Amino acid sequence: MNIQKSPFLVVATEPTPNPAAFKFNLNQQAAASTHAYNNEFEAEGDPFAEKLFSFGVVTAVLIHERFVSVTLESPDEWEFFLDPIIQCIQEDLVYYEAEKTEEDTEENSGSILDKIDLETFDDLPDTTKMQIIDVYMDETVRPALAADGGGVIVTEVADNVVKIRYQGACGSCSKSQSSTLSAMQNILQTNVSPNLRVIVGSTSDQGTNIGGY
Repeated sequence: MNIQKSPFLVVATEPTPNPAAFKFNLNQQAAASTHAYNNEFEAEGDPFAEKLFSFGVVTAVLIHERFVSVTLESPDEWEFFLDPIIQCIQEDLVYYEAEKTEEDTEENSGSILDKIDLETFDDLPDTTKMQIIDVYMDETVRPALAADGGGVIVTEVADNVVKIRYQGACGSCSKSQSSTLSAMQNILQTNVSPNLRVIVGSTSDQGTNIGGY
């Protein structure tokens, strides 16, 4: 159901840890789930994202519940594109409806953590491991990244190697390849299994985004 009550307005513009990205906070909810694009080809079929990439300097777009983050090729480009991008958000952004997924159905039947003994995690199928890891991402990792205009999806779990893909402002941020990655691995090792290892997958990995961050 479309809950948009009035035109979208950018009520605050925030810098992020990535100097090439800005986070644009909105006056109302813009999306029921997160939508992220790392290039113009991924944005095909989304008129708003296509419009942003048409500026020619945009390298990533993240549409979250109450903000849009945009990453440019260089921090210097913001001097010329800040106002046009704000104008684009306010004129072209429309509400993003929720998309029903298999994960939504499973979530409605209760958390997977209520059904699984984590002591057996290392012996579980990779698909089940991926679901468990996504729950912990939702609770501990994604909210922190969203506060900085970014996000993360789990693209693959093979044995105990977790492949991730960054979204939005995190994509080209140097911290995401070091301290953020290390913190994410520590959280999963502490809460799920000490044998887990987290790596950044290739940009072609599609992955899943159960939690919507």
